[in-house]
Amino acid sequence: MARKSDSLTSRQRQSQRIVREKAAMKRRKELLRKAQYIGAALSVVLGLTGGVWVWKHNIIEKAVAATTSGAYQMTVNAGFELEFLYLEGRNRTAMGDIEKALGVKEGGPILQLSLAQTREKLEAIPSIKSAAVERALPSTLYVRIVEREPVALWQNQGKIVLVDDKGVVMNGIDSAPYMKLPLIVGVGAPQHVEEILTILASAPELSNRFVAAVRVGDRRWNIRLNEGVEVKLPEKNSVEAWKKLAELQAHQQLLDRDVRVIDLRAPGKLFIKLSPEDMLAKTAGAKET
Repeated sequence: MARKSDSLTSRQRQSQRIVREKAAMKRRKELLRKAQYIGAALSVVLGLTGGVWVWKHNIIEKAVAATTSGAYQMTVNAGFELEFLYLEGRNRTAMGDIEKALGVKEGGPILQLSLAQTREKLEAIPSIKSAAVERALPSTLYVRIVEREPVALWQNQGKIVLVDDKGVVMNGIDSAPYMKLPLIVGVGAPQHVEEILTILASAPELSNRFVAAVRVGDRRWNIRLNEGVEVKLPEKNSVEAWKKLAELQAHQQLLDRDVRVIDLRAPGKLFIKLSPEDMLAKTAGAKET
């Protein structure tokens, strides 16, 4: 037996589809009106009652929770549920951290999501610099994040973590792929990372000798070079002092000698501490003469 729909013409089937779509839209509008009515009624109740006894016994609180849950379920039934989530910009941030910040599930009420609060939660993740969250109703959520770019490694209390150009410590990210970044050490070092990067960039010819930069008293830097050489930079005009060292190396090959400490803290002066072996050799030579 042929079904009734089989005998309909294409025009008739199209008319029926239009009728069904209009009916569905009408139902959605009716559900939304009910949700708005519930919200308005709740506001009136809260405004008129608000007594100490009522709050003390959690009656309004329970009513709010029940009504809110029911209202959002109505929006889901009306078609406003999360079906699609598009995430852009994620490279090193753990997906679990992002999912926790979003706090949404497929099929959940998309209208319940607070865009401002979600953005704040995302930007609270150490590896995220900024975030944008947008809804495309009825069922799509767009999340765009800009991650922090690590510029240095910070050694602190036996651990090594990444630091971005603003001194923000990027906890929870594997530092192994970034071991070629400059190493900074000491309390307050991350907050002055831009300063040490400027110093190092002023004389790139010394970069192949760089080992680490140590923050001293949160006032200045000591730079450790390979072969155990320590350079003490001044609190002020540290860039000029670092450039001066580069000039001395270019013209006198100072770093190729048996030097252990180069003190540049005094303006216009240079103090050098030789290695113990070199000190003994010079002392012996002086005695012979």
